[in-house]
Amino acid sequence: MKPKILFVDDEQNILDSLRLSMRCMRVKWDVSFALGARAALELLERQPHEVVISDMRMPGMDGAQLLREVQLRYPKSVRIILSGYSEEESVLKTIKLAHQYLSKPCRPVDLIEAVEKALTLRDVLENQQIKALVSSLDALPSLPEVYKRLVAALQEEHSTLKQLGDIVAEDVAMSASILRVVNSAFFGLPTRISSIQHAVNLIGGQTLRVLVLSSHLFTVLEAASMPSFSVKKLWEHSQRVGCFAKVIAETEGLCRDEQDNAFIAGMLHDVGKLILATNMPDQYRVVIAKVQADAVSIHAAEEEVFGASHAKVGAYLLGLWGFSQRAMGAVCWHHTPEKQMFEPCCSALTVYAADGLDHELVLFSNNHTTWPLCFPGVETILCQERLALWRCCCSKVLEAGGCSYG
Repeated sequence: MKPKILFVDDEQNILDSLRLSMRCMRVKWDVSFALGARAALELLERQPHEVVISDMRMPGMDGAQLLREVQLRYPKSVRIILSGYSEEESVLKTIKLAHQYLSKPCRPVDLIEAVEKALTLRDVLENQQIKALVSSLDALPSLPEVYKRLVAALQEEHSTLKQLGDIVAEDVAMSASILRVVNSAFFGLPTRISSIQHAVNLIGGQTLRVLVLSSHLFTVLEAASMPSFSVKKLWEHSQRVGCFAKVIAETEGLCRDEQDNAFIAGMLHDVGKLILATNMPDQYRVVIAKVQADAVSIHAAEEEVFGASHAKVGAYLLGLWGFSQRAMGAVCWHHTPEKQMFEPCCSALTVYAADGLDHELVLFSNNHTTWPLCFPGVETILCQERLALWRCCCSKVLEAGGCSYG
């Protein structure tokens, strides 16, 4: 069955233009067009669609209100909004409602690419309940103490962008949201940004205030109901893995783009754990109990309990949020690199190695089990030599006092 795609606009001439430009995709897609938000909801009530692309500014019910309804009624649908730069204030106030943003005027090739990328996500997660859960998320929960310090700094007249960037970099959830926003088509940057400090500098203090204080871009982690699961330790591990992955990529002479991609994927590789643990705590307690009682890996226990691992959950979220295919792939396969075909060293392998080396070099708890690194060719002398070099480089990062996230 062909995937169903819905385009929404209040101007008939624009819909006619879209119908003409999307004619080439009718072989692959079942495309519908709705004149306004009310017509879109009526159509969706008859038949949910995999992807909904809506204009922002429409009379009556605007694009933001429509996407809010789609988020509530059809959480599995991918929500994409079309907006012009003149609509900055309204977009910022509703930035959590859309998975992705496309700027107007939008070339047909860019629209097609965005939809095709969204459709590739269908095979990442098979569990429909978890797919709906991840699709309904508009933010990841941040550590309360970090959030409070950021709010205080934003309300302080003399806070610098450097101070704001340092605070955001402490929390992986905040970092993910900031990178999602700054790399969206709304900002129209020619290259992807991986540095948290650079992202904050580009967004600026005033826009960051709107995002945090008015748009509520970040949410706060509620009191932990799982004493055996520490989000703070998870974030510290994630930040180290991001740094280690970038160091390994640099050591292997990968290009700057690949290094940046390795850092982002490494930093975000475990966001799926947070999603599962905070939204399905009872089931995740079962996962942790299985890990401790049966001495199995956490991703194997997750597959048994949920039918999906945190790696796949995290990759699905990154795909929804418009992160690169390489970052998504690196997160998806960071426990099972043998299932992904990649070059001798790329961002997927660097994240896998960085994650394994951090578990090896840093003691998480007395009963923590480490698993030996195992990727295609690891037994060869050359790979062992490279692995020893990576281990040495990562150890030096720890000895130097940690990583710089700017």
